[in-house]
Amino acid sequence: MLSPAQAAEPLALSAGLIASLATVTWLDTDPTGATMCCLLLVPQPPRGPYEAPTVIERRMRTLATALSLGPATAPPPDIGPRLRPLSPTDVALRFDGTPYRKRIPAGRPWTLLLRQRTPAALVLGLDPLSRTASPAEIDAYLDRTTLQQRLFFGHTRTE
Repeated sequence: MLSPAQAAEPLALSAGLIASLATVTWLDTDPTGATMCCLLLVPQPPRGPYEAPTVIERRMRTLATALSLGPATAPPPDIGPRLRPLSPTDVALRFDGTPYRKRIPAGRPWTLLLRQRTPAALVLGLDPLSRTASPAEIDAYLDRTTLQQRLFFGHTRTE
């Protein structure tokens, strides 16, 4: 059994935790009308009884800290360069405090714009979303979690 002191210890960013994240990329426009790359990171739905919602949320908050993301109630911080193009369709996301990176399939248009120094909005959700979610389900997720203040944000770019 964990003591309260052990339960409060920060989580380590393991390769498994980073690999388990679901990702969604899309292109959008900022308030000035400029194109920007958008990246959503979310946890997977629980795979068993050992993955309680509180455990999943704690993991995601640890990831938000490792990315220097800010809450939805404040302007998104500049979290520095964190994305590295790997191929014409894939990028890697760097986290603080670990050598592991998340490989993200992003598609040619997204990666091309990123290589041209287009800024990227990084959004991290605390609540699970399936990797197979439809665009309508993703939009509903973003609407719901924005209202509930269950998202973290940051602006990034290529390394």
